[in-house]
Amino acid sequence: MRFKTTENIFKGIELDGQKNLDFNVEELPPKINWDYSRPLQIEDIDLWEVIYEGGQNRAVYAAYMPYAEFYMVRVGLHEETVFNHGVETYYGPGAEKQVRKRMKDLGMWAPLNDIWVEPENMWLYQD
Repeated sequence: MRFKTTENIFKGIELDGQKNLDFNVEELPPKINWDYSRPLQIEDIDLWEVIYEGGQNRAVYAAYMPYAEFYMVRVGLHEETVFNHGVETYYGPGAEKQVRKRMKDLGMWAPLNDIWVEPENMWLYQD
């Protein structure tokens, strides 16, 4: 798994001399769950899991700290405008499905990984 800070994503700042932070399974950062008391904003996220990074500024990140169903998609240089700066966010129930569809629309490779969902959070993944 690879992780990046919000600052690293937007400013390209290298951390500890590396462009990406890599952690082994035993070294995962602490996971603090979001309480869904209000919608998340990009600025609320300190650490992102890297889902996909490709050329032309295309990337997909999942919120990790705090941990929530919140995704950020960088749609690429050719789709950046004055209004969206090439960034889209997806939040809450169904966000994962929306992100997968958007990745397919943009021609991005979408990894298929099993994820563990605590019973109290199943409402985020039900149709």
